[in-house]
Formats: sequence, structure tokens, C-alpha cells
Amino acid sequence: MSHASITSVTFDGVPAMELSAGGYRAVIAHGVGSNVVELSRPAEGLNFLRTPDNGETLRQKSQRYGIPPLFPPNRILDGKFSTPYRQYDLPLNSSDGLHFMHGILHKRPWKVKSERILDNVAAELVLLMEMGREGEMYPYFPHEFTYELTYTLSERGLEQQVRITNLSSDPMPLGVGFHTALRVPFADGGREEDYRLAISVGKEWDLTPLFVSTGKQLPLDETDKPLRGEGIAPTGAPYAKHFTSSPMERSGKPFHGSVLTDTKRNISLVYETDPKYGHWTVWNDDGKSGFICPEPQTWTNNAPNVPLPDEMTGFQLLEPGRSWSAWTRMYAEIG
Repeated sequence: MSHASITSVTFDGVPAMELSAGGYRAVIAHGVGSNVVELSRPAEGLNFLRTPDNGETLRQKSQRYGIPPLFPPNRILDGKFSTPYRQYDLPLNSSDGLHFMHGILHKRPWKVKSERILDNVAAELVLLMEMGREGEMYPYFPHEFTYELTYTLSERGLEQQVRITNLSSDPMPLGVGFHTALRVPFADGGREEDYRLAISVGKEWDLTPLFVSTGKQLPLDETDKPLRGEGIAPTGAPYAKHFTSSPMERSGKPFHGSVLTDTKRNISLVYETDPKYGHWTVWNDDGKSGFICPEPQTWTNNAPNVPLPDEMTGFQLLEPGRSWSAWTRMYAEIG
């Protein structure tokens, strides 16, 4: 068995790190948003993520490829909300000019804090974003904080640990998510029609035409009930919905996450998530672009403005000096 390795590389001119361990290869472009632009098992011809064609596409449309970190995730209508401590007025950066969308961390360069090989069998990479008073975000999000991403690649797949620390003197709004773009098909020679997607969804969030939560939760409709069982077709027709998370049973245990399966080859990509990610956005653009995004989020879309208790929306404040962490794990099940 080959030893684990970490190599400094470039992704079409974008600084990146390549991790290899346990039969997996991961490429993380820390130069643009710490985007995981590749997770593959080369020996089996499996390539799980939607990889951008070039560095310019990554820079311009990073939210549509790989696994970019969103802080805060999804939309804040009009870019405005308030807490007991202050009013926030965020820039309207969505294509329709109506939302603050996805934050800005997914397009910024991150620092490589550390890299190490663990017992020759695992590769660990720690990436760091330091948001200080001089940063472009500070005028409208006046909090000093650090956001640390630890990736560990091994035969267990790709494990991710988020750690956010509030260094400011006021409680800081905390919303975390990932715009995870999975390739369909992910197997060489695979066919889209053979793929099924299952997700631990609970209820559907009712959405306005601007894709923000109305505050109503609806039972799953007949077309979405299979999400908790055999799965739905991930592509073919446009799909864009938003759900609460609720564990489903898998292998006799409670499971939070998504499973994308090639039913002909009996290969699954399992994306296991921390229960702290209490909401999902599921999106495939036009349904004809060869990908599906099961996006774990800690809060619902536009959470700071949804008139429901925080425990329902996922809105939370991180106290000064405190840290918050959560994990995910992505791995293949073959046969």
C-alpha cells in the first residue's frame, strides 16, 4: 500500500494542495476559497466532485464546483438583519441584486497553517482564514474571527473539521454551510439515469419566489419521500428545494447526511454530516449539467429574518472568545 502524501501544486495557476492516502486523492485549492476541487479514487475510475474546467471558472463561479465554504450560507434578503447588539447591512452580491449570498470566504485566498502525515496512512491539512479589522468584510460584518478548516484524508475518506473562533468583543452571528457539488455520474462509463440520491431530510421549508424561507414547514410531498429511502433521480429535471434535517436509518443506525448511488455498479458516495447541520438545500441548476448539490447548512435560508424561534431556524450567536466546531466525512462504499 502506498504511503500518504501531501504535495503543493497548482490548479491551473491557483495555489492548491494535493493529498493522497487510502486509495483517495484530494485537491484543495486554498488560493480560491479552500475549495475541494477534486476527490477521487483513481484506481477505480471514480471522481466524485464537479471539478471546474480551469482556474478562471473557479475564480468566477466557485459556488458551482467542488466544496466551497459558505459563511454565512445561502441568502439574506436585502442583506439586512439585526441582533440585540447591532444592525447588519451586507452588500447585495447575488446575480439578481436582491440578496447577500454565500458570504465571501469561498472566493478569498486562505493560508496553509500546517500539514502533516499521520503514521504514514493519513494526510492532514489545516487551512486558516483570519478576518481582522483590515479585512474587506469588517466594515459590514464588524467581528474579528478565525475560520479553520482541517482536512484529513485516509482510507476513511475525506474528513473535514470546521472551527470558528470569535475574537471580537460582541456576540457574532454564526451560519455555516457548504455548497457541495457532486458529479453525476461519478464512475467512468456511468449513466446519469442509474443514479439515485438519498438525504436525511425532515420537512420541506416553504420558500418565496426569491428562495428564502417563509417560516412554514411542510411535510414531504410524494416525489420527495423517497429521499429518505431508495432516493430520487438527482438529474434530468431542474430541482431546487430546502429542507430541515432529520436522521434516517442506515445500516441499523441513525444517519445524518446524503448518499449518492450508482445503482448499476453498486457504488455509493456517502456524505455523512454532523447533526449541527440542521438544514439542507438541494439544487442541480437546470438538471442537465451533470451534478447535484446536497448542501448542509446550520441555518435556514434568510434565518436571521425568519420569524421563528432560533432552535427552528438554526440562527445562533457565537459569544466572544468562544469557538464552534462541526465535522463532515465523505467516503466511497464499493460493492
